[in-house]
Amino acid sequence: MDDYYCYAYPDITFTNTKNISSCPNEKYFNVEFDYTNMYVLSEKNFETFSDTKRYNFSNVSKDQLMQESTIVSWLSQMDVPEDAFRYVVADIFKCARDMVNGVYKNQRDLSIRVVLSVTRASEDETDDDDDDNHEEEDGDEENNGLIPAAKSCIEELEVVKVEKVEECAICLNDVIIGVAMPCLSHTFHMKCIRRWLNRGNSCPLCRIQLPTRTSK
Repeated sequence: MDDYYCYAYPDITFTNTKNISSCPNEKYFNVEFDYTNMYVLSEKNFETFSDTKRYNFSNVSKDQLMQESTIVSWLSQMDVPEDAFRYVVADIFKCARDMVNGVYKNQRDLSIRVVLSVTRASEDETDDDDDDNHEEEDGDEENNGLIPAAKSCIEELEVVKVEKVEECAICLNDVIIGVAMPCLSHTFHMKCIRRWLNRGNSCPLCRIQLPTRTSK
């Protein structure tokens, strides 16, 4: 399961400190997100990759901000996992309430900065090892005559960041951080292609072949 961290706080750098007590109920928010995706490529070797993007939503009325659907819409646009929605919504609601009821209550223009990070679950290398053993025990009959790729070839596959998000042809979900096959044209999720190559030694799309475990 992915891990989430969220912290919403008043951004005094951008908050307008002009006192407008004559219009205390007309409040507008600027909400800025620093959203980081942390990918654990190898838990054993502590290999990680992070990607941070900034999103800004301006001139949002207090009434709009205090509607859960508003924030959920933003998070959907940002591709935040749905499991994290409730944490982010709760933090923003609390920050906004504290601002309008506290020291910022006489200000009209308010700014909130949200630091949000998602640590993507690491590849379960133990499962992969189990898959390797399982495939060797099953033999070629269950694999319909396919021969698994050499373990050394699987381990040497290059992990890459996909410049333009594409679909993994195995699980049909988007690939952001993936593994490039030797053909250099096709990229898959690490876990997907490892399981595939533990059954057969060819690229799922172009059928380029890797050395097999029986190759000399």
